[in-house]
Amino acid sequence: ETLIGLNAAAQFSGIIVVAMIATTIIPKLGFYRVVMIGLGLVASMLLLLPMLRDYAIWFLLRFLLGIGNSLLFTAGDTWVNQIVEDRVRGRWIGIYSTVGMAGWAVGPLVGSNLSPESYAPFLVGVGAVSVAACLLWPTRKIDVSFGDEHRVRGGRNRLLLVFIAAPTVLLSSAMFGVVEGSLQSFAHLYTMDRLGAQYREIGYAVIWVGSIAAIFFQYPIGWLADRFDRGWLLVACVSVMALAVGCFPLVINGALAPIGSWQWCLVWTVVAFWGGTMAGVFTVGITLLGERFREVELIAANAVFTLLFGLGGILGPFMVGTAMGHYGPQGFTLSLVVVISAYALFAAYRQATRSRRTAH
Repeated sequence: ETLIGLNAAAQFSGIIVVAMIATTIIPKLGFYRVVMIGLGLVASMLLLLPMLRDYAIWFLLRFLLGIGNSLLFTAGDTWVNQIVEDRVRGRWIGIYSTVGMAGWAVGPLVGSNLSPESYAPFLVGVGAVSVAACLLWPTRKIDVSFGDEHRVRGGRNRLLLVFIAAPTVLLSSAMFGVVEGSLQSFAHLYTMDRLGAQYREIGYAVIWVGSIAAIFFQYPIGWLADRFDRGWLLVACVSVMALAVGCFPLVINGALAPIGSWQWCLVWTVVAFWGGTMAGVFTVGITLLGERFREVELIAANAVFTLLFGLGGILGPFMVGTAMGHYGPQGFTLSLVVVISAYALFAAYRQATRSRRTAH
């Protein structure tokens, strides 16, 4: 377990490196080139991973994979936010998130049907990266240029400055990482603890239904973000997610009820709202970053957003695993409800007092 954890931490280290250099490298190279570099790194690592099955080498490869992934997220999120108008920002980010969530749902589904001992899952990944690179080729014409003054202003201190300016939005990413990482790691184990080991497939169905719901929720949430206060919409998404997670233990037995019964419909409705609003936190969060920051500051904000998501994805499973070790299966939902509710209260307080802070 320790070796696996260290190997995963190597990928997170790559995210940290990108966060440190993003405000320098993106203004210098432009969004298109940085995204293509990220795609190239990811494709190269996917080709090398099955060829070099050695722990020490994988440590380096996952570090470089983390750099590639982080370049994609940081540059891609910022690029979309930089070129869209604020009046339609939520809808465009909703479309962007929908495509991303679709990949998030399909990837594990395809991977689960391919042998990890073969080259197949890695080659599928390389194929997906190649398709993405081809589709991105025409977008080089809408790249954004930065003046020399922006290249000078880039630096690590920007990360701290943007965090101080928008802690509520940026911490939503950490909370999203905690919940998403915990769901992927422990939903099937929690389900087996509650329903029996023979119902493992229901646990995986929880992950899959949540991922599918995330696809279909994003455009409607983006549409709402263009019509209502985005800060309160973020609070609403988090509050609904806390309610869904809290209700899950109360309705989970409905997964064993006949298909189509009200108990069966109820449990999967709860899971759908869990997954949909969880991803909605990402959509509204990215939209808020685009509303509040521009140019180099927006790059720095997205770098921090990605960094905190990765941190949450590492700490979340550790926290939930510890809670389940001490309190049994209920530690899964209990720990998540505590984290989500704490953030919801923090975000609601910050939103309620925002006008008072901006007045000064």
